[in-house]
Amino acid sequence: MRLNNYWRGALLALTAAVCWGIISPVAKVLTAAGIDLMSVMVYRSLFTLTASGFFLFFTHGVEAFRVESGYLRFYVISGTLSVAFAGGGFLTSLEYLSVAEALVIHYTFPLAAIMGSLYFTHERPTVLQCVAGVLIVCGVFIGMGGSLGALMNISLPGLFWGLLAVAGMSGQALATRRFSLEHKVDEFRLLFFSNAVGIVLLFAFKTLWYGWGDLANFTLPLFSLMTLQAFTGSLVAYGVFFAALKCIPAAMASLLCTMEIVVAVALTAIFVHQIPSVHEVLGCALILVAIACTAVPARHK
Repeated sequence: MRLNNYWRGALLALTAAVCWGIISPVAKVLTAAGIDLMSVMVYRSLFTLTASGFFLFFTHGVEAFRVESGYLRFYVISGTLSVAFAGGGFLTSLEYLSVAEALVIHYTFPLAAIMGSLYFTHERPTVLQCVAGVLIVCGVFIGMGGSLGALMNISLPGLFWGLLAVAGMSGQALATRRFSLEHKVDEFRLLFFSNAVGIVLLFAFKTLWYGWGDLANFTLPLFSLMTLQAFTGSLVAYGVFFAALKCIPAAMASLLCTMEIVVAVALTAIFVHQIPSVHEVLGCALILVAIACTAVPARHK
């Protein structure tokens, strides 16, 4: 792994984290306005599908939509894991959990990616990366108050959706990394086809489970917020995250994405005027230390 390629991947992963940091504050605003977050996820997927599709058509023509041999299964797996499980699972967990609770569950996924990388991609994480994974969990736990009582009383439906998102994020990181080691992966084609699969699953689930009654609550300002979230949280974030996985191991990319927590706390302070508490600041500081540990490249690389 060349050093410049290493830092390029790290920068891409951090960019994804910043974009994902916008999701939670916006999701809470939309929920308070009576919008079902599964509707938000369907729109995010539709937006990304359309935007990436137009880009592919104008840059590569109709040929860009031809699925090459061996790629179809990868696209189906990616759509299920990244769009349906990770995206849909995390947003739905926010309907039952606070942002802090949802994040403390969600950011166990780097540990899952670290363990999975040993088997799926055969890339051994460094000692510092393993330490960083533990520090991140500790940082998020401290950031939400360090209360065992709060964890014991956590919503079971929220826990289910949160863990589904963990499986989706870690599984997607590992699947994309492993496939990119053996095949050429185009980020825009991956975005298009994974969202084509994901939107079918999300639409079917939304229709059968929740219905579409919340559409009556949509307004132009809320639609604008959804568009902002779709552009940053799906199109840009997943695009740069997939690109990062072509440069750096899944374990490192997953760890760097925990910067999302710091961004979410900062945005809450700026736009919602909720000044972070001492334990939230300490938690973010610990996460930043963990990210610094993650960013140190292995000497043999």
